[in-house]
Amino acid sequence: MIDKLLIGKTGDNLTWLPLWVHLRDTAGVMRRLLEEWVTDATIENCSIMYQDFCDIAVFCAYVHDIGKATSHFQGRISGSIPLLSDEMMEKGLHIHENTMYREYTPHSYAGQWILQSDRIGICLNSSISCVIGAHHGKPYSGMGLNCSSDLVALYPGSFYGEEGNQEQEARWKEIWYSIVKEALEISGIPSIDVMADLTLNDQIILTGLLIMADWIASNTSLFPLIDINESFDEEDYGDRIANGWAKLHLPQVWQPEVCNMSRHIFQARFGFLPNDVQEAVLKAVDETNEPGIFILEAQMGVGKTEAALGAAEVIASKCHCKGVFFGMPTQATANGLYDRLYEWAFSISEETVSAIRLAHGGAEFNKEYQQQIIRGKSLIDEEDDGFGVYIHPWFQGNKKALLADFVVGTVDQFLMASLRRRHFMLRHLGLSGKVVIIDECHAYDSYMNQYLDQSIEWMAGYGVPVVLLSATLPVKRRKELVERYLVGSSKRKQLSGSGHLKKSAVMGEWTNNIAYPMLTWTDGMNVKQVEIPQKTQNKSIKIGYLNGLDQMVELLKNSLCDGGCASVILNTVKNAQGCYEIVRNAFPDAEVLLYHAQFLMEDRLTKEKLLLKRMGKKSRNQDRYKFILIGTQVLEQSLDYDADIMITEPCPMDLFLQRIGRLQRHDRRNPDQELSRPRRLEKPECHILMELGDKKGKMQYDDGSRSVYGDYLLMRTLHIMPDSIILPRDISPLVQRVYCEDDDCGMAENTKYFTAKNDFLNEIKDKKGRARTFLLSRPQNNIQRILDNEHQGGEKKGKMGVRDITSSIEVIIMKEFGENEIGFVGESRNSRTKVFRFDYLEEEDGIDIARQRIYLPHLFAVKGMMGKTMDELQKRQARLKEWQKNPWLQGEEILLLDSENTTTLCGHRLHYDFEMGLVEEKEEKNE
Repeated sequence: MIDKLLIGKTGDNLTWLPLWVHLRDTAGVMRRLLEEWVTDATIENCSIMYQDFCDIAVFCAYVHDIGKATSHFQGRISGSIPLLSDEMMEKGLHIHENTMYREYTPHSYAGQWILQSDRIGICLNSSISCVIGAHHGKPYSGMGLNCSSDLVALYPGSFYGEEGNQEQEARWKEIWYSIVKEALEISGIPSIDVMADLTLNDQIILTGLLIMADWIASNTSLFPLIDINESFDEEDYGDRIANGWAKLHLPQVWQPEVCNMSRHIFQARFGFLPNDVQEAVLKAVDETNEPGIFILEAQMGVGKTEAALGAAEVIASKCHCKGVFFGMPTQATANGLYDRLYEWAFSISEETVSAIRLAHGGAEFNKEYQQQIIRGKSLIDEEDDGFGVYIHPWFQGNKKALLADFVVGTVDQFLMASLRRRHFMLRHLGLSGKVVIIDECHAYDSYMNQYLDQSIEWMAGYGVPVVLLSATLPVKRRKELVERYLVGSSKRKQLSGSGHLKKSAVMGEWTNNIAYPMLTWTDGMNVKQVEIPQKTQNKSIKIGYLNGLDQMVELLKNSLCDGGCASVILNTVKNAQGCYEIVRNAFPDAEVLLYHAQFLMEDRLTKEKLLLKRMGKKSRNQDRYKFILIGTQVLEQSLDYDADIMITEPCPMDLFLQRIGRLQRHDRRNPDQELSRPRRLEKPECHILMELGDKKGKMQYDDGSRSVYGDYLLMRTLHIMPDSIILPRDISPLVQRVYCEDDDCGMAENTKYFTAKNDFLNEIKDKKGRARTFLLSRPQNNIQRILDNEHQGGEKKGKMGVRDITSSIEVIIMKEFGENEIGFVGESRNSRTKVFRFDYLEEEDGIDIARQRIYLPHLFAVKGMMGKTMDELQKRQARLKEWQKNPWLQGEEILLLDSENTTTLCGHRLHYDFEMGLVEEKEEKNE
């Protein structure tokens, strides 16, 4: 038959794959995915019957590349195998590459219109055919025309080869009808007419599955190409699907069986019995019939992570979920959680093998994680069918990251579910069928919240349970999050005819309750809330003020004279570096550690380990003796350290409470004197470091604090700051008052305050407006045009799309020892482990060099400076042309320091060392 000659793929050395083979491979893979990989929850929450969805999925998999059966595509691809093109022409099939209209008829969009065009007569409904158009990651958008513009009518030559040649039209239509007929037979669908309409959510999930099936079937190590001189007929197909699927060795679906989390099971999972907060969460989950969104507000250090994971196991059992996504604020906090999630996932995978993934931009540079990837590959090679968790290599890569069963990553991975980017369907597919946990959801600004809210609505539309963790939330923000989930649930239920959003659901007492700790959650379309009884002993923290660094040094000398440790938190790297130098000089007999974001990864990890050894939960008095930690905001996020005394620059109240959550965090009242606190530090104190003056309420903080947080929240926070704070009792009242828009905190007559308020409100309005530029909302109930004005770029650009960060410049720093001798900045000439050359670089060395990345100080990325900086960096790459050929270093900016770890960039001196990190100084001009 003529259709057996059509080419699906070509390779090197005259290898190819007939189109019919690739279509059958893809349909076979799709069926395996549906039977062995996709969780029931993903399909059950679609709008059509389970079996109907599966049948349509197999049908789409078979016809997905029908657009390759066109004169244009066959004319283009057969150029490398003229033997086949000659044979097609001999049998009367005209093939011709239509270069004039090539960009308007790519095979994915051509396939969509073959299936839905009235001129051809197959007339598949457009809610299904648009999935075919989207299977390369971007749905059909009209190609500059109206979406209803028929491509077959516009560009007939691309489809038939010759416009007006009825014989050729008939030959091509016969081929298309044959492909559709076989697709119907394979899928078990009796006719085109009986296929159900798909909703937007159905289309997204189906497109994600189709992309996944196509990628697997296109992997030539699983489904090999065929030599052009070999025959390959129906009888040769045999066990091709079974063999390819076996080689892929995808992990089994996790099937949670714990429907009720007893104290005994919780202890087995985490090594300790649940506390009051954890028990309250587990009780609520146990009693919930239709889990939706859960918002846990509880004090720092109470074990919200374990509460969330314990709840996730029960929720997964109730909702037939197959995994968990855990989103953290930063790469560092995600790295810190990864080992804990790995241990938990291993403990619940008693009879299955599950896939785990660390998902953020720096995962590929994490040495321990890379070792686990190697172990995962060896398990597949050995065809190990044991139990536990491992990293499956197929889930590597940014676009596939969320497809693994258990994923811990930065919150960006979740926010990008609402970013208009190509292949977003894979992100939605990965999150569907999971329990989503987002930590520290109070830490995101109004720009990020646009993406968080939209992603929560998407999750509700898929029936995905969401758990949000926070020290506390403003009541308005809590209401917004619950409402967005209910809106998404309502849209899903309306489509299935099972319910709608009632006004009473969003107007109850829960909307303004300021109790604490508290759990708010939805059971179906009903909102529930419970105040968790306070059995934790309250802790009173004295609040003081310091007039500048001299007073700070004096306080530290008096406080640490008998031992103990201190934490000093500054709002900018530059302030932290300056403070570190002063404290280091003032305390020659103490150990002072500087910790911020402008260190190389290896140095930062080393410092983090030292920090936790000297100030962690199990640190001894001798570890803590006169230890002073100085750092930036990274010290307020998920690091479990315990300071005897704290000093901090001003920040908004919710973040201030996060900071003092690390002040005397653990109970060290112990008969064992090795775990006690010095007598003068028995009562916790936090001192706010101001720039000048000693009165509260005035703008006496420095410009760095103002640039980071703005005047409005700083003024409100400082004005209502009490002389002492009792934790956890005061957490909610203080946060609610600072964020209550109807309360001017006693500053009604302050004109500077109202100027700050207007600036704050305008900034929020501006952030929301800018966020909507690339926000993946629901413009209509069809996937077409959903990616108009899509966000361009790779993973780095994606992160910048969901965070309101000014442009920043990331570079790789290396040290130049001499002529054609390059090494790592942490090594000296006599301690070099490796020497690299300008004119040659081994491929495996690229990853070690790529780990040496760091962000330049902010001043290099401001308006008027960024262009100059990039121009100068580009000029410096001329010496490293060979390095740019390395796959790990392509497109990277490499900044070479001299043998003293110093360079000059755009008139600024840069120096790096382990103690200070990357330091910038304005270069002095000689008069």
